[in-house]
Amino acid sequence: MKKSMKKTAALVLGAAIAMSATGAAAYAEETPMPSKLWFQVGNHNIGIDDGVETLDTTPYIENGVTFVPFAVIADKSGARINYNGKKTIYMKKSNNKDTYTFTIGSNKYMYNGEEKTLAAKLTVKSGRVVVPLRDMGTLLGWKVVSYDNVKKIVQMTM
Repeated sequence: MKKSMKKTAALVLGAAIAMSATGAAAYAEETPMPSKLWFQVGNHNIGIDDGVETLDTTPYIENGVTFVPFAVIADKSGARINYNGKKTIYMKKSNNKDTYTFTIGSNKYMYNGEEKTLAAKLTVKSGRVVVPLRDMGTLLGWKVVSYDNVKKIVQMTM
């Protein structure tokens, strides 16, 4: 009887894992990538296609560089980031095999094993890692199409 219960439990567990993996894949296929984003310096909103979401950290400008929350721009680009719990951040784009390794407090990063340089250092603001928007946007496939210097709005397209 114990053997039968173990088999049943294994089958149920296997089915649950298979269903969750299939559900995640189906969700990913049903969730289209946005084709345009906009950020406004000092504003908690991010424009995504025709909608708006709220950021918990506002974009800001420092030494002529616009910074945005890393997790937000990566997520909206389909990339996945992982932190090592200290200062290292790993990013992998979902549509290819490119891997990136960033270090908080540094403007150097590794791209598929080759060292590259960003316009500014990754830093932490209000408990969030922030990154230079233009550099990170370009890495993730975005193009800056306009910048309103008066309103401080950056618009990007994929």
